[in-house]
Amino acid sequence: MIAAASGVLPAAAQQTRLSPHETTSAVLGDRRAGDRVTITYGRPYSKDPRTGEVRKIWGSLVPWDSAYRLGADEATLIVTQQPLIIGDATVLAGAYTLYLVPSEKGASKLAISTSIGKWGVPVDEAHDLARVDLKREALAAPVDQLTIAIDKNSEGGGVLKIMWESTQFSAPLRLPAPRLEFPQASPAATLKQHIGLTDIEVVYSRPSAKGRVMLGGNNPYGQVWRTGANSATRITFSTPITLEGKPVDAGTYELFTIPGKDEWTVILQKAQNQWGAYAYDAKNDTMRVTVKPAWLTEPVETFTIDFNDLRDESATLQLSWEKTCVPVKIGVDVVGVLKPKLDAVMAGAGKKPYAQAALFYLDHNLDLDQAEAWMDAAIAQQPDAFYYIYHKARILAKKGDKAGALAAANQSLAMAKQAKGPENTEYTHLNEVLIESLK
Repeated sequence: MIAAASGVLPAAAQQTRLSPHETTSAVLGDRRAGDRVTITYGRPYSKDPRTGEVRKIWGSLVPWDSAYRLGADEATLIVTQQPLIIGDATVLAGAYTLYLVPSEKGASKLAISTSIGKWGVPVDEAHDLARVDLKREALAAPVDQLTIAIDKNSEGGGVLKIMWESTQFSAPLRLPAPRLEFPQASPAATLKQHIGLTDIEVVYSRPSAKGRVMLGGNNPYGQVWRTGANSATRITFSTPITLEGKPVDAGTYELFTIPGKDEWTVILQKAQNQWGAYAYDAKNDTMRVTVKPAWLTEPVETFTIDFNDLRDESATLQLSWEKTCVPVKIGVDVVGVLKPKLDAVMAGAGKKPYAQAALFYLDHNLDLDQAEAWMDAAIAQQPDAFYYIYHKARILAKKGDKAGALAAANQSLAMAKQAKGPENTEYTHLNEVLIESLK
């Protein structure tokens, strides 16, 4: 990022510099692991470099209440290797431009800009990240040349000082306090699962039993439970779904349950950012379903939400804890969404996904004659694709054409045995299993 600030200079800068450039640097905090802060800037003089005339700086060469590039030539650059607090502004690690807005009667400001690599003027105020107040005070002795310094202190921070003529502006520098993090009693977890054409996300916290009786104990039967710990568990569906056969719109919901020894009630409410179930109100329920729990042979120490029995159009959401498993059936509409789009593509012009379309029809019990025709088209395009011939055998078997299925499977088997690569073993086995099932 520093290199970006030292690109091609304007023509005037190619000549001998009238204001020498300097880099000042300091490490705040620990000498080895602390934050190195580096400032590169041009250093103009109080005297006019051409005439030697002494110039008035503040309020004249540098007007009050106007943006000043804080140096000469290229914009002044500050680089911080770690997050840094300047005044009251937190600045992330990176490179920034510094400029000054001095004021005679009001608060002078140090501006931190995300626009770097520019010539010093005009200042681009649209990219200001922050402006911080500067302390203004008189110097005991005048400073002939603009000077920027970083004075460190014993607390691991420091002071940024801007000195010129008889005035000093300053702002404190410090490192952000180290983040203190403790282990969570019930760690947060995010579960994502793609089912058919639907994305489902569950965000919940996972309590552990730790020797306690939880279901029917700490979480009594017959009472509404947040289905986890801390904030209410959230579940998001990217498309409409069904829960135990009942329709649910796409969206984000809070998942509550009422545990029971022989029956659980599963509840969805529109997300309200509830903490626990303390503010739960049944009038806000979107839906309720009841399910039967199953008993586990081995206990589950930490409450777990998972997906099982994944199919194109369904899955089981499982709530597991201690020796209880609660299965909740989720359904998604794949055929209703995809079939019209697929049929339109297959009826249109251009390249067609014959094999994928045939397999979709096969796997979803649609028109098998159409599936066979599409698979024949895929095989015609790739006659050596023994895996397509295997799937044609599956289509024929499902149609009840055992002789045709056996012929296709034997053809695919012979071709697979001659192939090189992992498909040889896989499709040899698949064809042998299919042939055995057709005998």
